[in-house]
Amino acid sequence: MRLALTLLLVLSACSAAPADPVALVKGWTSQRFESVRFDVRIQIEGKDPRSQTYAGVLHVGSGGATTQEDVTAHREAGEGTADYRRLVVGDDDYLSHSGLTLPPGKEFTSMGLNDAPWVGPYARDLSMATQDYHPGNLFGDLDRDTIRLVEHEDDRYVFSAGGVPYSGGYTKGDVRLVVEVDDENRPVRIEQTAPSFGKQLERRTVVYSQWGTAPDVLRPPQEKVAKPKDVVARRR
Repeated sequence: MRLALTLLLVLSACSAAPADPVALVKGWTSQRFESVRFDVRIQIEGKDPRSQTYAGVLHVGSGGATTQEDVTAHREAGEGTADYRRLVVGDDDYLSHSGLTLPPGKEFTSMGLNDAPWVGPYARDLSMATQDYHPGNLFGDLDRDTIRLVEHEDDRYVFSAGGVPYSGGYTKGDVRLVVEVDDENRPVRIEQTAPSFGKQLERRTVVYSQWGTAPDVLRPPQEKVAKPKDVVARRR
């Protein structure tokens, strides 16, 4: 009887053992996916408030490179607002942007890097924005040494962590992260509150769906695509 009770206590302790937070985060960021639909909202609160939204679909190849992308973005900051839609199909990149004036009848411009001086700066900005919604970049601003799992119920995980320091250090507890996963342990909703530049606060909500089943991205009609040399770009 005493032996059975001891075994029961051991088994109960093993089943209640907390999951490794670093392993959980690593598993969510390193898993392979073919396609996904995303909806991201980022709000910076403080002396320099900003907001960003991104929505669309993303496809990646076996090597992790983007093969298809359709993202619609809205960004607000002190210097103004920007709206754009970007389509990527294979090696072809198309852009409709509030900072670009297209010829009459055109809806997109192609994005050959050597086709016009404005393309490079815009391409860099678009590439940096990808970090905000690409699943492979999740949790990049979490300090793996301080991350702790503070709550776990069913498919919902709540973490506390320090942030990766930009200038000076962040302390444990600066970041609160809530992750909800589906039956295959893929993130479907992420809520994160973290410090931002200038002692501001960032609130981020990410929703993923249609893992592996997101629709294909189609090229715009060729007659609707302008050549970069025919586009007038607002100075950046």
